[in-house]
Amino acid sequence: MRIESRTNVAVIGVGGIGSNLVCAVASALSTGSLVESLGGVQLMLLDSDVVEERNLYLGQRFSHEDLGRTKVAAVREAVSGFESDLLMIEPMAHDVRRPSDLPDSDITVVCVDNMEARSVVHGLLGTWLDLRCAGDGYLALDHTVDPSVVASLTQGRGQAQSCQLAGALESGLLQAGFLAAAAHGYQWLIAALRQRAGLDNAMLPVPRSSSVTFGVLGRLPIDKEASTHV
Repeated sequence: MRIESRTNVAVIGVGGIGSNLVCAVASALSTGSLVESLGGVQLMLLDSDVVEERNLYLGQRFSHEDLGRTKVAAVREAVSGFESDLLMIEPMAHDVRRPSDLPDSDITVVCVDNMEARSVVHGLLGTWLDLRCAGDGYLALDHTVDPSVVASLTQGRGQAQSCQLAGALESGLLQAGFLAAAAHGYQWLIAALRQRAGLDNAMLPVPRSSSVTFGVLGRLPIDKEASTHV
């Protein structure tokens, strides 16, 4: 349920990217003048998946005690110590496939590898971020990106994939693109909240394709009209 006096943030997907993003940002949203000026934050976590053993070894923020639990419940418990009068965390164990699946939110971050969920988020009129990763690379696009580019990057349904490349665990070729994406998401979310609070010097990270090994691979073109209304 939306709490009108709070700023509502939805995070869709709490796997490799989302679990690390939430665990990192919860402490920053639990106290301070920024969160106070926003009336507090309600952080809503959406994901129907349960924790499996393989998740433990691929960089997701779960422990053996979480096996069989829903990911949203496990992440909520991991950061429950940061809940306060200013931060409420609500686990929602369902997927996003249509607009009615989304809670009413002011800011939305999608961290799940599903084109239907991404398309739903891209249709929002508000502030959103779409984080994707594969191996050591990640892609970050948001509501300021040219809509034609967003559409071209969100075609078809495809098959959901892990942040790690196939066979990464078996070969030992584990890579950190998911952590880089989570770091981008942390910086972006704090900046988006600062913008919402009307603070100066609140600049969103530039939408980009990037690699941990090779650096920024390219910037995504901005929709000038959208960027003037953030």
